Amino acid sequence: MMFRLCVSFAVFCVLCCKFSVLSYPQGAPVRTESCINLQPIHMDPLTNQQVPNQQGTTRPYRILVSQQQYQTCTSNQQCGLQPLQVSIQGQGGLFRGFIVQARTPNGGSRSWGQFIPLQTGDSKVIQCQNGLTLTHTANNDKNIVRFAWIPEPGMREQVQFVATVVQNLRTIYPGVYSAQLRPVGVFNNAPFKTAGIISFVTSVIAILL
Repeated sequence: MMFRLCVSFAVFCVLCCKFSVLSYPQGAPVRTESCINLQPIHMDPLTNQQVPNQQGTTRPYRILVSQQQYQTCTSNQQCGLQPLQVSIQGQGGLFRGFIVQARTPNGGSRSWGQFIPLQTGDSKVIQCQNGLTLTHTANNDKNIVRFAWIPEPGMREQVQFVATVVQNLRTIYPGVYSAQLRPVGVFNNAPFKTAGIISFVTSVIAILL
């Protein structure tokens, strides 16, 4: 009887260890698979083999932004004046983890801008090789995570938030996108405006002479 209890306790400890490893309770690790591919890495401690992720077929999660544009800026102080409010929300379903970046819609892997967690204990910023990234800090059930985002000085790119949401230890939802954000304060036709101003000044000088 005592032997069976010891065996049962040992199995229980192994399972607890396995679950704690698979869930990444303190957020996504800074590795290529997580930072570039936005894929969680779950390892089985018994076999030391990676456990494949099962991708959900529906889209029970979404990313909402406070506005679909951002103000361009030239310094960190100026960039921080108008942060965007962003949230990852469940549509009738909870989630335990996530990793999110701001990328260009053309498929680039660089993460743009800076993330600012707004809920204490829910998220943290990590430095990936492709830019700043936001991930969870605990694997408790969540319905919404809020954060702010600000552009980088001199940034002119159109971006959108892209995330992978972890529903549970086995099921993930990659490719959760926000609306696209366009920069404002950028004049793509600046050469034409400059030419117009020069022409106007030349005309004024000719009249005065």
